[in-house]
Amino acid sequence: PGRAGFQGRVALRGRHAAELTHALRRIGSAAVDQRRRALMRLRTDLSTHNPRSRLAGVRAQLVAAERRLETALTQHRFTAGARLGTAAARLQNLSPLAVLGRGYAVCWNADRTAAIRDAARVHPGDTVQVTLGHGALTCEVRDRTHGRDDSGL
Repeated sequence: PGRAGFQGRVALRGRHAAELTHALRRIGSAAVDQRRRALMRLRTDLSTHNPRSRLAGVRAQLVAAERRLETALTQHRFTAGARLGTAAARLQNLSPLAVLGRGYAVCWNADRTAAIRDAARVHPGDTVQVTLGHGALTCEVRDRTHGRDDSGL
């Protein structure tokens, strides 16, 4: 009688052992999968915070900024050069030497410290210096007139 249910009990225990083995494998597999996912997240975080990859990104930004700066500097130099050329041309047109080259003259007092702009500042017998486009004259004042003459000059 003790052996009568033995095979059934062994079979039942075997089935119970198989279920436990299956449950253990499932739990172990889930734990391994969970740790594998955690490891993948950590690897992703590590690669995101990796100094080499971050430095490569910063280096690329610096190279791009340097190119933009060089382009802006070249453009600024070109613009400043053009403005300087324009200003130099305008200044050349206003230069006393350019005015003299067009046929005008500058009349100075005897020691060339002040330009004479008014005939009332000199008297007959005074010496004046006259600068021309090519050369200079030393002149003695003989006569003077005040204001403009009839030609309107």
